[in-house]
Amino acid sequence: MNTNYQQSSYQDDYYQIRQQALYPQTNLQQQTLSTIRPVVQHGLREAQHLGYQHALREAVAIGYLMGRGYDFNTAWRTVETWWRPPGTSMPTTPY
Repeated sequence: MNTNYQQSSYQDDYYQIRQQALYPQTNLQQQTLSTIRPVVQHGLREAQHLGYQHALREAVAIGYLMGRGYDFNTAWRTVETWWRPPGTSMPTTPY
């Protein structure tokens, strides 16, 4: 048996298995980053007006709720109510 061919075949198999293993991770990365994009943008806008600590707290809270199954707008509205005095009107959009 040709040792070079056998070694090359194993390397090819390893490469294919590794690529298959990495592909879902790349998909997960892209999906995660696109899902949190509005949260990050919201946090950056909030930081300009309310400071980084508050903005980060809000963004993480929104992300947490999204992880629990809320869509972005519902999570955003929920978190916004936590810091608004009762009777204060909500902005119509997080943008």
